[in-house]
Amino acid sequence: MPVFLTKKERKKLRRQSRREAWKEEQEKVRLGLEAPPEPKLRISNLMRALGTEAVQDPTAIEAKVREQIAKRQKTHLEANKARALTKEQKREKIDRKIREDTSMAVHVAVYRVKDLFECASAKFKVEVNAQQLHMTGCVLLHRGCCLVVVEGGPKQHEKYKRLMLHRIKWEEDMVKDTEGAEVPNSCHLVWEGVAKQRAFGGD
Repeated sequence: MPVFLTKKERKKLRRQSRREAWKEEQEKVRLGLEAPPEPKLRISNLMRALGTEAVQDPTAIEAKVREQIAKRQKTHLEANKARALTKEQKREKIDRKIREDTSMAVHVAVYRVKDLFECASAKFKVEVNAQQLHMTGCVLLHRGCCLVVVEGGPKQHEKYKRLMLHRIKWEEDMVKDTEGAEVPNSCHLVWEGVAKQRAFGGD
């Protein structure tokens, strides 16, 4: 069974491994197996690091320092690039963060929307966001009253609730009520709870 470390534990482990690597490098230098690294020069520590050498030819030394800084920057950027995830890996990482274990319990929410017939853009957002969040459910369309039922984990519901109740500006769309009069569209959360298993198939 894999052991999951906290952020604090991961940072501690990283510090320890870096310290061990540094000690190993120091030991190799001490034994003469490796040349000692050049002093890490900056414009601010130029005089302190090089002393009389910096005084004798300051222009040449400054050029050397700037070259070393550029080299460090290049190495840093190359290391970042090597660690960067590919598009596929980024997609998989996002996918892992979104998916939730619902084997023990599944959270369910029911939203009542006044009209989804005349609001193609809103209907698209309702369906696509549920798919992207790996939620299951259904949309029941009826003139004057549409229901959106979604199933998933608590984090998925948190994101979906924000979409349904805040991000989609329902009131900006005018729809017809049962008597044919134009009224602002609306969306309300009518019920949320927990079920033992999904009613609309797995994700």
